[in-house]
Amino acid sequence: MFKKDRISAVRRELETIVGRQNVRTDEAEILMYSYDAGMARGRPEVVINFSSTAQVAPVIRVLHKAGLPFLPRIAGTNLSGGTIPLKGGAVLNLAALKKIRSIDTAAGLALVEPGVVNLELQKALEPFGYFYAPDPASQKVSTIGGNVGENAGGPLCLKYGVTADNVEKLEVVTPEGEVRTWSCRDKGPDLMGLMIGSEGTLGIVTAAWLKILPIPPHIKTASASFASLDDAMRAVTRVISAGILPRALEAMDKVSIETALAGRPGHFPPGTEAVLIIELDGHDAVKVKSDLEAVHRICRDNACALFRIAGDEAERELLWQARKGSYPALARLAPDVLVEDGVVPRPQLPEALRRTRDILSRYKLTAGLLFHAGDGNLHPNIVFDRRDADEVRRVKKAGYEILKECINLGGTISGEHGIGVEKRVAMNWLHGKAELDFFHSIKRALDPAGLANPDKILPVAAEKPSPADAFSSQDRYGLSPAARDVVDELRLRASAGTRTAVTGLGTRLKPGRIMEGAKPLALSKLSGLVELDGENLTAKAEAGLSMADFRAALKRAGFSLDLPQLSGSVGGLIASKVCPEIRSLLLGLDVVTAEGTLLQLGGKTMKNVAGYDAVRLFCGSFGAYGVLLSATFALSAGEDAPARDFREPAGWDLFEPEEAHRRLKRELDPRNLLNPWVYGD
Repeated sequence: MFKKDRISAVRRELETIVGRQNVRTDEAEILMYSYDAGMARGRPEVVINFSSTAQVAPVIRVLHKAGLPFLPRIAGTNLSGGTIPLKGGAVLNLAALKKIRSIDTAAGLALVEPGVVNLELQKALEPFGYFYAPDPASQKVSTIGGNVGENAGGPLCLKYGVTADNVEKLEVVTPEGEVRTWSCRDKGPDLMGLMIGSEGTLGIVTAAWLKILPIPPHIKTASASFASLDDAMRAVTRVISAGILPRALEAMDKVSIETALAGRPGHFPPGTEAVLIIELDGHDAVKVKSDLEAVHRICRDNACALFRIAGDEAERELLWQARKGSYPALARLAPDVLVEDGVVPRPQLPEALRRTRDILSRYKLTAGLLFHAGDGNLHPNIVFDRRDADEVRRVKKAGYEILKECINLGGTISGEHGIGVEKRVAMNWLHGKAELDFFHSIKRALDPAGLANPDKILPVAAEKPSPADAFSSQDRYGLSPAARDVVDELRLRASAGTRTAVTGLGTRLKPGRIMEGAKPLALSKLSGLVELDGENLTAKAEAGLSMADFRAALKRAGFSLDLPQLSGSVGGLIASKVCPEIRSLLLGLDVVTAEGTLLQLGGKTMKNVAGYDAVRLFCGSFGAYGVLLSATFALSAGEDAPARDFREPAGWDLFEPEEAHRRLKRELDPRNLLNPWVYGD
């Protein structure tokens, strides 16, 4: 059937749901929705406008039945081509769904529709003395729905976390048109976390319950000028490793500064090549003051030319205008800007910077360099003219080389801008075949017809070979002998079809729950602290290590975990999710599947949106999706805070899988070999 005929066949049904005027196929409308803030282009067949969230599910059911692809779109500010209709179909325009339904300060929640603009929410919260932490530079125009789809960050995420850390619950329309509400506190695998950052490929968010926080009474903002970007980056690493957690720690290079402050010279001394914007907040004025003094000392010791504390709100606002306005200001230099979005572990920032500048010089390109420096997120904003074919070619090559260098330095290819169309090929450089197959399994499980924003995130063709054999794969993961034994044992069991009951310290496996015929697999020998990276504030622990021993080792080294006192093994606490807070500290997992395939999910960077958030999916998975070998956590510098009260929730193990969980199980463990009682036969 020709594309225009596909829409004609369902047009009347769609018009019945949303109104005739809201089903648009005129050329002007089609052209308006054929591009976004990225470089990719693609024409939809129809644009459907919505006036109520209740219309979304019925429309999806019509499109699904007709086999028509669809994607959600609101402001179109994403920078990776995530809202480009590669296969035609329908663009679902959710921009009019912009109600703030409730602000509940007692519960610390705001219930909003996806079209609410981030900054408008902040303005609505301000009279109540509250704020919503994720604050992307595009917050004047970007929406909550888009922020959820991309797992947006922003300057404040250094202290308060990215979008995934600030959402309590989501209402989602599945690709088949079913309405589901998922919370981070639900029993079982974290479906809500899987939706965040999925770019509309697994479902469409129609409502979000967002965590809101009281505005701290004390906020101090300072700028530090440096004659060298390297000195500025070293100061960043020293601030974080000293245990100081700024509200924001941002960096700008000379090009970005001069462009953003054009016409307002004199704010920084001559010879300034880099500026840090440092903001601290809190409820204790003395603590904020002492931290600011410590930051000043660190900057001074790293060749800071001028450290200046904003004297009033106008000066503070000028600094933030320079930082958040630097990207649009680059339009003064050229018609187009490519914004890269790589991430590296914080100690690698100086080297990442050096390699980035070398690449730009080699390709004869100009860029403004911006950094969410506190979390290792680099934004080289490369200016160019898309009418110059040779320049476009050089820009794309330079962008790809920058991403490859981020990978080489232990980082990732996207911290907050997503993968969309434009970074699909880079997924081949970051992940092995096993991880990409795993992501494809998630997509098949939740969107078997492949209609929800198709051909996004995942590469459509492989570009590099997998490891040659199992041993080279194990070497890539750096497994301990005990972990290798677990992998080998699972492969033997898979070949024999033997079912497995996964046990850690035995604190979460209740007597009588093991299905007859399931052979126990004890992980207690996986008890090592694999890595402690003090400069990066991360630690990797094997799954069988007791949380008490893990914390004791961290304490001896001067670090801690921002969690209540918990009993059990590292793997058991993740798999059971008795304390949902653990999901926010998890950065990476090493997992072995029921068939003995190794997976490396996430990593050791604070931000990572390169693929589905499978790390959070394994929180609450009860060992039924894969066996956890080790986990990487974000740490705090200094000793544990006073122990917080924690009461293990009653009935934490009374998990009743819903259809989405069962679909994932059928894809990830089709023979039900792992903890088979969780899903039954």
